[in-house]
Amino acid sequence: MWKFASIRLPEADEQRIKDELMALADETYPHVHIKKLNGHPDAPVYALRAGQYRAILTIDGDIMVIFVIEVENRSTVYRK
Repeated sequence: MWKFASIRLPEADEQRIKDELMALADETYPHVHIKKLNGHPDAPVYALRAGQYRAILTIDGDIMVIFVIEVENRSTVYRK
């Protein structure tokens, strides 16, 4: 279920990101905990903070499906 293929994160950071995503999935109002990113009018793209990392994701529909696009250090993730 969880696979971080493109970069190797420290185990503690990887666990923190997983925990944050699981907490987001359990939220009734998840949009309170994420930041909407500009420049994506067709499908809203959001950023979830997890320490020094950001998970770039979308949320699909009434049944929450979280699709994580990328997890990277906050200093470089917004440049792509």
